[in-house]
Formats: sequence, structure tokens, C-alpha cells
Amino acid sequence: MIVHALTLVLLAAEPSIASRYTPSTDRVVGGAMAPAALPAGTLAFWGLLGAPDIGVGYRQGFATFELDAQATFNYLTLSTVFELGGRMPVYNRNRIQVAPFAGLGLELNSGSTYFDRANFGSIALRPRIGGVASWLVSDTVQALVTAEIPLAISMNVVGTHFAPKVGAGAEFHLGGRLSVLALGEFGVDILKAPLGETQVRPAWAVRLGFGYRVF
Repeated sequence: MIVHALTLVLLAAEPSIASRYTPSTDRVVGGAMAPAALPAGTLAFWGLLGAPDIGVGYRQGFATFELDAQATFNYLTLSTVFELGGRMPVYNRNRIQVAPFAGLGLELNSGSTYFDRANFGSIALRPRIGGVASWLVSDTVQALVTAEIPLAISMNVVGTHFAPKVGAGAEFHLGGRLSVLALGEFGVDILKAPLGETQVRPAWAVRLGFGYRVF
């Protein structure tokens, strides 16, 4: 219901900003993370298996923006994030596209310390900003560069989790409507637990997934 309502709101607002960006009419492959923003009239679903999390998501392209929804589960800390957001393409030339994104999520963390002794249980708001750049290398391959800055702000205890990362990878079109994604990310993980010292350590992620373009 929330996704449907937001889609209607964005569609209503779209004509007022349509003049800012004219999407490419070239054939665009991908669906999991490429292209940087889906063109108007396209819809895709994606799923990923990786470390430290797994997830599923939805992407829908409009004339000047893309609507996203996703759910991820971190099996190392037993935490789940539900997020709704969007991307706005700002550059599309010479087979390269750049789109900043913003999203707001809800994180439910069990507080499991089996893998991470600094982890703590919380219900947190999780705003996230960043960007995706895609390069159409060929009709079947798109190279990707990503950057993200998520910040989890606990609402039931005093604590925060800040984990900015950059990444690189590629998405490969397998034929038909299916594509596969390979992406690696690296950054810094800053965790402030309740009544604890701030922990600073490396952050990383490896993502292997698939995208399915409905149309």
C-alpha cells in the first residue's frame, strides 16, 4: 500500500519536473543495479545472495526519476532493513549514466553478538544517501561504481551505526529479461553502542545477485 501510494504521488508530481531530464531512448540492459536509473516505463525485481546480507527489491522507472523499495537481512547480526527511496539521473551521455539516490529505512536489530560483540538490539531509523554510475560497455555488460552513506539512528536506546562504503562491479545480461550482478564494497564501520565506546573498523560487502526486467 505504501509503495502504491507513493507511486501515485510521484506520478502526479512528475510533469512539473519533466523538463529537467530527457532519458535516453537507447536499449538499456540490466535490472538488479544497472542502469544507474531505469528509463521511463520499465519495471524490475532483483534479489541478492552475499555477505554480510541477502535481499530482494523492486525498481520502477519514470520519466525523471526511479522509485525503489527493498528489504535486506544481515544474517551475521540478525538484523533486517526495510527501505523506500528513489534515484534521480543527472547525467546520461556517451553510454555513461550517473544517478544520486536517497532512501529512508527502518532497521530491526536483534542484538545478536555471536558474530559481532559490539552489536546491540535496536529499532532504528536508517536514512541512506549515495550514488550509482553505470557504463554500458557492450549490449550485454554494464560496469558499475557505487557509493553509499547509511546511518542507523536507534529510537529505543542511545546508539548509532554509520557505515559509508564505495563499490565496483558489473551486471551481465543473460538473455531475455534476466541479468546477473557481481559487486564488491569496502569502507569504514563506526558503531556507537549504548553505554559503550565507539568502535571503528573496516566495512565490506560482497554481493552476487540477479535482476529480472518485467518490461
